[in-house]
Amino acid sequence: MEETQSSKESNPVSNRLDLIILSNAKHIGLSFQELNQLRVSDFIEMTDIHLGKKKVTGSKRATQADIDKLFA
Repeated sequence: MEETQSSKESNPVSNRLDLIILSNAKHIGLSFQELNQLRVSDFIEMTDIHLGKKKVTGSKRATQADIDKLFA
């Protein structure tokens, strides 16, 4: 089944992981040669660090201050 033009426009992000990785590498300033030296898992972790994303290791217990902040 062929995708129509309108369905391509509604989904702008590609589902091609290889192209996403290459695009992200260029965006953060890596050459393809430098990218070639990394494992995929290392590159993904490096991208998360570059973008400032933190890994969530679990939930913390809410304090009264957290609850007050929520309802303020």
